[in-house]
Amino acid sequence: MLDLGRYGSREIMNLQVLDYITATPLMYFDYANTASDESAGDRTFATGGSGGTRRIKFDGAKTRVLTVETQIFTLQHLAILAGNPITSGAKNIYKTEVVKVSTGKTISLKRKPLGVAFVSVLPYKNGIAIGKPQEVQTVTDNLITLAATSTVAIGDEVEVYYQFEATSAHTVTYTTKGFPGYVTLIGDTFYADEVGSNGGTTNLVAVQKKYFKASMQPNYTVTHNATGDAATLTMVFDIFGVKVDGEEVMVEETIYEDELV
Repeated sequence: MLDLGRYGSREIMNLQVLDYITATPLMYFDYANTASDESAGDRTFATGGSGGTRRIKFDGAKTRVLTVETQIFTLQHLAILAGNPITSGAKNIYKTEVVKVSTGKTISLKRKPLGVAFVSVLPYKNGIAIGKPQEVQTVTDNLITLAATSTVAIGDEVEVYYQFEATSAHTVTYTTKGFPGYVTLIGDTFYADEVGSNGGTTNLVAVQKKYFKASMQPNYTVTHNATGDAATLTMVFDIFGVKVDGEEVMVEETIYEDELV
């Protein structure tokens, strides 16, 4: 039998993310660093009497926000933020290489360009591309042949801009009209019981929170830095109320006995 106790919280909350309409699972992540559940509301007062003291409170405009910070993220996270699905299949990829011109004014690349129209070759000196693009005569597999009219010489360095086809790729598109949709969140965590136990051998109590209707805020930042800490992705979910047994409910929190804890 699980008795109520006095609890402390020092454990991350793992999240299941479900589509709000269909309840289809979208993702599960158990690698966030923090999950902060914040509730707020407006309160104003009627005052009166000597000194204008507060006499009656008026509460309203309750809001709830779940903020999750993670240094590990997936393309599914970004797709939810973008409000667009992940597409899979072949994709044209842009690439640059600095290489030397070989015999016959040929250039060997690491990948196969899509064709002459997708290649630009520039003379490269002192660490920068200079001059006009060189005329490309043919592209055969990963070998480029320059036209006889090109001005670079055998042994010169050139910078090659080109596109190649990645046969296996996954893409998220960020559109001007794409915004995060509605999801249901299921959060699992533990509370530590100061004096009791969960009926087993530990003092941990299993906790599950159900956020019936939520949507990520569209504002976020992904940093790409060479020094310091790993980038942190901050996801802020606005929580909405839905009718449950005739009441507007935002979150349902349950503690329960779990013999596996």
